[in-house]
Amino acid sequence: MLPVYQEVKPNPLQGANLCSRVFFWWLNPLFKIGHKRRLEEDDMYSVLPEDRSQHLGEELQGFWDKEVLRAENDAQKPSLTRAIIKCYWKSYLVLGIFTLIEESAKVIQPIFLGKIINYFENYDPMDSVALNTAYAYATVLTVCTLILAILHHLYFYHVQCAGMRLRIAMCHMIYRKALRLSNMAMGKTTTGQIVNLLSNDVNKFDQVTVFLHFLWAGPLQAIAVTALLWMEIGISCLAGMAVLIILLPFQSCFGKLFSSLRSKTATFTDARIRTMNEVITGIRIIKMYAWEKSFSDLVTNLRKKEISKILRSSYLRGMNLASFFSASKIIVFVTFTTYVLLGNVITASRVFVAVTLYGAVRLTVTLFFPAAIEKVSEAIISIRRIQNFLLLDEISQRNRQPPSDGKKMVHVQDFTAFWDKDLQLLEDGDLTVIGDRGTTLSGGQKARVNLARAVYQDADIYLLDDPLSAVDAEVSRHLFELCICQTLHEKITILVTHQLQYLKAASQILILKDGKMVQKGTYTEFLKSGIDFGSLLKKDNEESEQLPVPGTPTLRNRTFSESSVWSQQSSRPSLKDGAVETQDTENVPVTLSDENRSEGKVGFQAYKNYFRAGAHWIVIIFLILLNTAAQVAYVLQDWWLSYWANQQSMLNVTVNGGGNITKKLDLNWYLGIYSGLTAATVLFGIARSLLVFYVLVNSSQTLHNKMFESILKAPVLFFDRNPIGRILNRFSKDIGHLDDLLPLTVLDFIQTLLQVVGVVSVAVAVIPWIAIPLVPLGIVFIFLRRYFLETSRDVKRLESTTRSPVFSHLSSSLQGLWTIRAYKAEERCQELFDAHQDLHSEAWFLFLTTSRWFAVRLDAICAMFVIVVAFGSLILAKTLDAGQVGLALSYALTLMGMFQWCVRQSAEVENMMISVERVIEYTDLEKEAPWECQKRPPPTWPHEGVIIFDNVNFMYSLDGPLVLKHLTALIKSREKVGIVGRTGAGKSSLISALFRLSEPEGKIWIDKILTTEIGLHDLRKKMSIIPQEPVLFTGTMRKNLDPFNEHTDEELWNALQEVQLKETIEDLPGKMDTELAESGSNFSVGQRQLVCLARAILRKNQILIIDEATANVDPRTDELIQKKIREKFAHCTVLTIAHRLNTIIDSDRIMVLDSGRLKEYDEPYVLLQNKESLFYKMVQQLGKAEAAALTETAKQVYFKRNYPHIGHTDHMVTNTSNGQPSTLTIFETAL
Repeated sequence: MLPVYQEVKPNPLQGANLCSRVFFWWLNPLFKIGHKRRLEEDDMYSVLPEDRSQHLGEELQGFWDKEVLRAENDAQKPSLTRAIIKCYWKSYLVLGIFTLIEESAKVIQPIFLGKIINYFENYDPMDSVALNTAYAYATVLTVCTLILAILHHLYFYHVQCAGMRLRIAMCHMIYRKALRLSNMAMGKTTTGQIVNLLSNDVNKFDQVTVFLHFLWAGPLQAIAVTALLWMEIGISCLAGMAVLIILLPFQSCFGKLFSSLRSKTATFTDARIRTMNEVITGIRIIKMYAWEKSFSDLVTNLRKKEISKILRSSYLRGMNLASFFSASKIIVFVTFTTYVLLGNVITASRVFVAVTLYGAVRLTVTLFFPAAIEKVSEAIISIRRIQNFLLLDEISQRNRQPPSDGKKMVHVQDFTAFWDKDLQLLEDGDLTVIGDRGTTLSGGQKARVNLARAVYQDADIYLLDDPLSAVDAEVSRHLFELCICQTLHEKITILVTHQLQYLKAASQILILKDGKMVQKGTYTEFLKSGIDFGSLLKKDNEESEQLPVPGTPTLRNRTFSESSVWSQQSSRPSLKDGAVETQDTENVPVTLSDENRSEGKVGFQAYKNYFRAGAHWIVIIFLILLNTAAQVAYVLQDWWLSYWANQQSMLNVTVNGGGNITKKLDLNWYLGIYSGLTAATVLFGIARSLLVFYVLVNSSQTLHNKMFESILKAPVLFFDRNPIGRILNRFSKDIGHLDDLLPLTVLDFIQTLLQVVGVVSVAVAVIPWIAIPLVPLGIVFIFLRRYFLETSRDVKRLESTTRSPVFSHLSSSLQGLWTIRAYKAEERCQELFDAHQDLHSEAWFLFLTTSRWFAVRLDAICAMFVIVVAFGSLILAKTLDAGQVGLALSYALTLMGMFQWCVRQSAEVENMMISVERVIEYTDLEKEAPWECQKRPPPTWPHEGVIIFDNVNFMYSLDGPLVLKHLTALIKSREKVGIVGRTGAGKSSLISALFRLSEPEGKIWIDKILTTEIGLHDLRKKMSIIPQEPVLFTGTMRKNLDPFNEHTDEELWNALQEVQLKETIEDLPGKMDTELAESGSNFSVGQRQLVCLARAILRKNQILIIDEATANVDPRTDELIQKKIREKFAHCTVLTIAHRLNTIIDSDRIMVLDSGRLKEYDEPYVLLQNKESLFYKMVQQLGKAEAAALTETAKQVYFKRNYPHIGHTDHMVTNTSNGQPSTLTIFETAL
């Protein structure tokens, strides 16, 4: 585990001077590195001390704890909002001053613009005083512009940091809470929901802090602007303001609708991601059952509902953007129509002062203020969700005991004994990376890691929940004798087990049944009282007698005498004897590849695919034309006003010369054209935004479906190589981008780009030589953007790759919650989580600062442009008239925020296109063989169930090692075959080959049909499997048994009756239609195993495969399963992978595998006759009594089968006949 704080690169911001902070110079070295090569995690600066996850989380947690206490005292519900405000109000208030200065500067600008235009209206070439004042005004104008450029970015940087701090603190609290949830609370929430809190809800905090100050700045600015306009154009300014005021509730009502849709969408998204999570987790089972179609329908339905909500909310957003785009036009239109109709004369200075003032207030009032309301309402919903989560029950935290002073870590050295063999097999020894939730280890290895972890804890009391069942007999004995009896001999050990042969070593035995204690005593007491363990162990393994009892003898190992404290040396040689040849080939350590960060630019191909997924070419061409039309109408409307003002002033000039000539222009004509242009602007604006959203949301839908289809058809290897988090990330975060952010950003980019083009063209049209300074500015800009994107792209990618571990850590913590608690590893996990968060914060911090670095430089370019236009027009005053100057200058001023926004959006679009690329990457994964082929087997196939392996080699991946080597075997019709071998011999691989989870080499025939020639579904549907880890899916019991609705209710109930689950299910509130908790966690492992058995019974297939299904089930359930299998599948071919030899000792034949080779294959009794056989050795390891019992059973089965005419010999007395009450002969032990 890495040390949590590594000072990799101290943060240069800490030592930066004022100038460097204002212009973000301290980032220059980073950009130089980014220009030379790709940025890596080591290049990131370490987090500022005040931004550390632990510090922030504990600070906010403190306020929250106080709030909870206060609420308890006042008998109220605690409010998370209050805690947040108490924690952050001071630092956030200071930032309000920035807002004030910035918004004031925006209001002052237009006044000086008016003065400059005035100079042109009353132009007198002789008046040098007027010229000088005009220059002074121009200077003030440019200074204002520069102040705005600098302040804005400092402010934004600080508010975004505030948002980041709030988010980090929240994540810390959510994770801390997740580690403390009680059992009850776990039932009320799901992993998906907690992941969603961390991935979506907390992101709202990043956005809300940016806009919050506008809640007061907006109204203030509106009042100031109204006052100035009143001075400029009198009462008609109220008409324009009225339109603004009307637009506001209109927009806030949009916002309300939007957030209600948003929360509906969120529930669908939650459900879809939860289902996806289960699909990816249980993909092996889904493939073996051939249930892909059922899940595909499930996800498709959820997605349809989600998309319909998303489309609605997108249209709302489109309307919102369109109204923002055309608001200023409508306002100016209403104002001047009123102004002219009241009989006033229009002049250039008045027009453009009004236009600029409205422009200033419009941004704040129609964009920032509603955004503030929307973000605040979203944040409140998120806070409520998080608050409800934080208020769930916790497990009571007890004080830790003081560390015991005794001998610490007594025998840990010897302990490595069992692992040595295994560790040699793993490529990197104890540094081998284990896949997500241990995918690369076999069941037995997981069990041993688990036990090893327990022993390393060096506790005083050990609770061992059946660690021996998942391993084979030899390892089981080894673990019991060397680890449980010797290493832990001074400790109190409670061992739950089904393995009766170990009871002798117990100092106290407890037999449980149905949760009550049936008997308690020592082994010798039990023997005296007539419960004959010997007979229980020796009893003939025929179904009639085997009635083991549910009971869990809890063993407390008696303390051994001093002499038995063994020396290290004596235990060592045994390791060297173990031949290293036993290669653990079973579960090939599938290397987890690192997530690939695609490099370089996003290709044109990605854009093409993205748009083409949404609509036809014709629609896209139409979309382009529509956008152009909208922009042309937009510019023409302003141009018409300036033309009108010029005509008017020309009239005024003539008036001074001659007598009384008509002052008024033909109002109807001018107003008519003006109204037409305004209407066109509005309509085109709305049409284009709706169309863009329609196309892009459609494309998101198409890509999601393609990706999902491709995932379902991917081979199992793909899921072993990619951790769940990585695949889920594509479905949650990337698809979330495609649904939500990308369409908005694309539309925004298109709008602002066209406006920038409009501004520049107008300026060039008015003063053609502006084109000269434009060229160098343009070149600088293009280089700057390229230079910035080299670094920014890497920063953005680092941000997403450093975010993944935060989620992976959360979801694996939730899945291993009990283990974490049992080992008191909460603090370690919390530290690790904080370390992951800090790494992400490093990337996020760079993401914020680099974008500000760029924005400051962009605004500098724009300021240059404004200066050129302002002074240029004064120099060329002779040739220009007031209207043109007004148009050019007011447009140049709007360029300030807009240009950098446009470029940022272009980079943003490019960054989000990475999500599109990632999704497209998953739309054509390598596929398994097709589900159905031309060659379809006859519907009755296989009615015999003969399986032939003909020289089969099998590996999980093309470059992987062989896990089955030259396997040749014939399994006859209706034969029961047991498959044994030590952990990692290739038992599970045999099944993978049969199911073609990866394509085998060689031939496998089932009833004269080559398995590789038919479709996967045709093959897999015809074999039933009872898997090692029983998987249930969220949904109803009915869906779990019969996802395709192929069976009647009666058949389902009968199947449940067969596996004795009928009563359990009938007690549920909705019977078979009760929704199960996430992945069936409200059933015990045994019950889930029985559900798997019921599935197999329902499928009525000729071939049944059982994969160690009994490894973690009590003998009674085990017995039931064995009995049902013998009854129900008597006419089927049954392959059983077993660890407990007693389950397969009565098989027709036994396959013994070792290191992927078939070593022995014969009847059990025959194998036992050969003292050299591996099988004989395995049986002997069980201890004398058990071995004798098994041999006896094998013998009887053998004689019954081969010499049925010989009657039962005398010694075959059944076990139940010794007259004991049946309750005591039943056993449920759990070692």
